[in-house]
Amino acid sequence: MVKVLDRKVWRDLSAMKGQVLTIAMLLASAITVFVGAIGTYMSLLESRDRYYQDSRFADLWAEVERAPRSLLGPLSEISGIASVEPRVVKDVRIDWPASDLSISGRIVSIGRRSETALNKVTILRGSAIDPSKQNEVLINAAFAESWGIEPNDGIAVILNGRLQTFRVAGLAQSPEYVYGARPGSPLPDDRTFAVLWGGEEAVANAFDMEGAFNSLSFSVAPGSSLPRIVADLDRLLEPFGGRGAYDRTEQPSNRFLSDELAEQRTLALAVPVVFFAVSIFLLNAVLGRLVQAQREQIASLKALGYPSIPIGLHYLKFVGVICAAASVVGIVLGAFYTDGMLAAYRPFFRFPELAAHVPYWVPAVGIALSAAAAGSGALNSVRRVLRLRPADAMRSAVPGHTAKVIGVRLNARAKMMVRGLVGRPIRTLVTILSLALAVPMLVLGLFWWDALAYMIEVQFDRIERADAIVSLTDARPERAVYELAGIPGVLMAEGQRVVEARLRAGPRTYRLGLTGLLRDAELRLPRSEDLAPIDIPKSGILLTTELANRLGVMPGSLLAIDLLEGRRTSATIQVSGLVDEVLGYNAYMDIDELNHLMRQTGLVSQVSLKVDPRQTSSIWPELSKRPRIAGTTIKSVLLQIFDEKVRSIIIIAAVVLTTFGLIIAVGVVYNAARIGLQERAWELASLRVMGFTRREVSNILIGDLAVQAMAALPIGLLSAQGIVSLLLGLRENESFRIPAVISAGTFATSALVVIGAAVASGLLIRWRVDRLDLVAVLKTRE
Repeated sequence: MVKVLDRKVWRDLSAMKGQVLTIAMLLASAITVFVGAIGTYMSLLESRDRYYQDSRFADLWAEVERAPRSLLGPLSEISGIASVEPRVVKDVRIDWPASDLSISGRIVSIGRRSETALNKVTILRGSAIDPSKQNEVLINAAFAESWGIEPNDGIAVILNGRLQTFRVAGLAQSPEYVYGARPGSPLPDDRTFAVLWGGEEAVANAFDMEGAFNSLSFSVAPGSSLPRIVADLDRLLEPFGGRGAYDRTEQPSNRFLSDELAEQRTLALAVPVVFFAVSIFLLNAVLGRLVQAQREQIASLKALGYPSIPIGLHYLKFVGVICAAASVVGIVLGAFYTDGMLAAYRPFFRFPELAAHVPYWVPAVGIALSAAAAGSGALNSVRRVLRLRPADAMRSAVPGHTAKVIGVRLNARAKMMVRGLVGRPIRTLVTILSLALAVPMLVLGLFWWDALAYMIEVQFDRIERADAIVSLTDARPERAVYELAGIPGVLMAEGQRVVEARLRAGPRTYRLGLTGLLRDAELRLPRSEDLAPIDIPKSGILLTTELANRLGVMPGSLLAIDLLEGRRTSATIQVSGLVDEVLGYNAYMDIDELNHLMRQTGLVSQVSLKVDPRQTSSIWPELSKRPRIAGTTIKSVLLQIFDEKVRSIIIIAAVVLTTFGLIIAVGVVYNAARIGLQERAWELASLRVMGFTRREVSNILIGDLAVQAMAALPIGLLSAQGIVSLLLGLRENESFRIPAVISAGTFATSALVVIGAAVASGLLIRWRVDRLDLVAVLKTRE
């Protein structure tokens, strides 16, 4: 008995190889997304945690203007402080003739016992510096690789206005610069930002900081209260120009990395859930109809004495073979997906090692979910058929009687088509919903191109309208703007003031660079959600919508501001409005008002430039020569970085989702058409014997499919926007916001793919009908 049913398994697999292939591809798609998304997240998380632990990544940081080392004793006595690491950290300029753009950098002092220090610097190539030598440095590997710098090469650095040449002892990496972005930049730039590590004595001498420090790192004892420790640190450091202590959540590199991990965690949970939910529904529909089409075979087996359990196991074996093949393919493709995502992340996040780490339970859960999805689809229908008496089950299911539609009397062929749709309403509804779900799966992959185009247009064309932003070494009088405006080829220049600040709304705080703009600014133009320009208020502050949500405020709310530069003043200011941006959390106010809060007048810290594109080859080198310029952010370069790093990550996910959306669309439509033919083969063969032509007979099924596809498209298009908005609403990312923008072209493409799959399936139906063996079909009623 078992052997007979086993032969039937292989016979069914062979006879329905097209349907088996599409079902397997559907399952493989869900497993691939599940394994790939979770594998990417777990690999990033494992690499971060391992690196942070091995390098003793600090728990807290604090910056001051200048503090004596005698202060280290009282600091280390604060309850909860496990260790404290004093340093000298300064922003510098790199004199690099090979670059037309100015290169900014940061130099960090390393103590003699660097192997036990916090934020341990890992040497990837070369050797450690000799603390007794004044002319040796380590350089971050990302910058070195961008310019082909090797150990023992020389590099010229402007330290405190003096040019000094160092020997590069080695290429290194630090947990503080896993995400190596220059201050104020939302994206890492390996070509125009460098990190250097030098001997403690050499760096201190260069900046007249002997016996002093301006930066601190702390490790904290487990279970300690970070808010209390931060308050104690701020109290002790305030007389020395303290800028406010902060923990890992506000450390720039870790903030960016945590944002991406939070987003990957959300996507690793949400996207596979969507795929498996769709797969379970579709497989229940497809396999349910497949079993229903064999109800007469099941009844015959029961009539011959086969028990229900072996028959049920037969269909479990059938889907088990499909699941096994799908699992192998899905796990392999999931591993490739993980490797591809990690390859895209390596230039973005600089870990000494970023290797794939997929826990064993991930593929196991994926296999279990696919087996549950396929098994439930088959067993539900088998159970319904097994409940029938053999004599009843041997008769084909009779559709409802539908002689008229909207008062119109139908001919025989039309009656058959309408009975197939209206006579079995549940089956028709399930088929329509199955076809409809193929549309959002396609949109989910295609809409990323729309989102990227929207992000670039809004942020870099409508808001950031300048061609370059020049950052000054310190706040300068407004005449600095006129000096830069006088450079040949500069068409417009606008001054801005950026001050490090902490915003407070009750217990919620956020640390950022508060930007002061001219009230009639044209090169930085905040905009509302509908992209209308928003005027800078004479008093008050503008917040990006996401930042306002983070702080729990709205227009009209009062917000406390602690300025962390200069005299460290504080003020309470009203939220005047909200602006909509896609990059970062930002806050804006009138530049004169910001200078007034700083108790200063007419100062700028950066300048936005509009330039003649024909003269950029002379403008950029000119800017790099000026000693008061710390760095220049050029829009075209930023767009190139965005294209190379952000786009590469998004594109991989988009291509994978689009491909699997296409598989789902084709698989659903093909199976709906193929099973429809299998269910009605006896009726169609009867019509052929009665004299109906091949075209007339095939048009019955094609008509069914066309009506279902046309009914499914509006449902799919409407649900697509909701699914995309829901998934993006689950993201937690302060670095950039992906808008739920779906173009008409994306909707049209998704609809055309489904229509194309329906047309191809219709042609296949016609081909199958033309080749029906009428005698065999009428004998088997199959």
